[in-house]
Order: sequence, then C-alpha cells, then structure tokens
Amino acid sequence: MPLTPESQSEDAGPGRILAIGDLHGNHAGLRRILLDTGLIDGKDRWVARDTHLVLMGDVLGRGGEPGKIFDLVRRLETEAPVLGSRVHLLLGNHEALALLGILRYNTLEEFRDVAAADWAPDQTGSEAGETISAENRTELDAKFGKRLDMLGAREFQMALSPRGGMGAWLLAHASAVALNGHLFVHGGLNRAHGLLPLHELNALVRSGIAAAAARPDGGAPLRGDGPQWNRDYILHPGPDRDVELQEVLDYHACQRMVVGHTPTSCIVPRQAGRILPLYRGRMYCIDTGIGRAFGGHLSALSLEDDRRPKALYFA
Repeated sequence: MPLTPESQSEDAGPGRILAIGDLHGNHAGLRRILLDTGLIDGKDRWVARDTHLVLMGDVLGRGGEPGKIFDLVRRLETEAPVLGSRVHLLLGNHEALALLGILRYNTLEEFRDVAAADWAPDQTGSEAGETISAENRTELDAKFGKRLDMLGAREFQMALSPRGGMGAWLLAHASAVALNGHLFVHGGLNRAHGLLPLHELNALVRSGIAAAAARPDGGAPLRGDGPQWNRDYILHPGPDRDVELQEVLDYHACQRMVVGHTPTSCIVPRQAGRILPLYRGRMYCIDTGIGRAFGGHLSALSLEDDRRPKALYFA
C-alpha cells in the first residue's frame, strides 16, 4: 500500500536526507538544487535512491511560480518511492494562509501561475468557495476590487481552498516530520505543540484550518506560537529556551530541529544567504532566502547517517 503523508516513519533507513528551505515560488532555483544534488535528471524525473527530500514549506508567498513547484512536487512524490526514496512537503505559514483564503502576501505572478496549473478541483467552484470566510472574501474584494477575475485571484483562492484541487492536496501534508533523529518543522515547536505525537500535531493543524471560518484566531495554523509561525527560539533565546528545545527533542527522540520561516539574514545579518546552526548545533535555520524576493540564495542542508550536517550552496 503506498505511503501517505500521514504515515511517515521516524526511521528513514540508511541514505541521505536533503532539506530545502522556503522557496517562495523559485521554481528554477528548486530545479537547480535538485539537479545539482542528483535527485532529478535533466527531464525532471526522480533518479535518487534511498533519499528523503524535505521541503520546509512556504512554497507560496512573495511572488514566483508556486503552481509549477506544486506540479513538480506532486509528480516526484509518486516517482521517488519506486527507488526507495520519499518526498516530504511541509505546510508553512503561507500555505496555511492561502488555505484559509488570506491572500495579502500573494502576488499577480502567483495568481496567474496557479490559475494556469492543471489541478482538477474536488468540488465545484461554488462549493469550494463555501470554505472561505466572508471576512477573507471581503478582504480580497477590498484589495483587488473588480479586477479579481481578470487577475486570476479568484481562481487562485478557489484552487487553494481546502476543497480545491491544490488545497485538498496540500492539506493532506504534514506540519512536522521526524526522520532519523532530525525533527523538521516550518516555524518551530515549543512545549505547547512539541510535546504531542506528530500525528496529533498534524491533525490539530488540519482541524484548525477546517474550522477557521468559525474561529477568528484560525486555531493552530495562525497562532503566533504554532508550528507554522513560532519564532521563540530565534527571537527569545536564553537558558529557558535551551531547556525547552531539549525537552521537545527528547520527546521525539531527535538530536536536532531543522526550521525555515525566519530568513537567516534577519538572525545574523552578516550570515545572509547562509545556513545557520544555533543552540550548539541542536537547531539549524535553513531559510537562506531562496525566493527571488529575498535574493535567490540557493541552499540545502544534507544529512547523511551519523555524519555532521553539511550546508550546500549553489552559485
């Protein structure tokens, strides 16, 4: 039986794990990284054996071609298992926002790219629209007025609603995965969300998105300390946070947490475009600004067996 995003094992077996930070629509950048690391060939077919690819979320937001990225990832998810490999796409805060119909960080370029993608909806457009709150529809109307249909914004919103073709596919994915002692999450996991089995955490995010129309705070996906948004380890470091990180890692039998969400240029400005280890190597921040809006700094984190994590850069 084929594995689903919800049935991931914490034992990935021998081989390589490659984690890539926030893409923000940089389709060409993703292809470059996958080609240079030997995960795909020149025709974008998966060719790597015994390899786990982790995409840290925030494929959407700030421009670019997220539809093309989702098309590629969806296909690679089916090709990789044939060679004993897996692709893990995590939900970032920009995916959560789009699933909730909040498009304030999305652009015309994204609208047109997603509208052009061939994703059959699970429901009719009108039924898909029922999952978008009246407040978010009003916000969209205020932002774009009568230009909505021409710009492709409505198609974008419908496609990414929980009942839309792209949205339903996204919502099946995890917010956090643990592989070979490495805990991957877009923002971060504190005690409130990190001391839960991952299947419960992932279900919590999904239920929060599903119930968002009735909950003004959006539940876990929009909470500032939730897995999509948490920056406590980065913005408020200290002995107490060090202890909290270790508690979460111990709970999941992991030795380090790998996060995206916060560009490393905002953590240590002189390290712009570089992967940043924190907490004596127990946390790796890998949002180097791959998206063109952030400079297009291509990078990946390679994790192989018991070897030390290796930062990879692509000029």
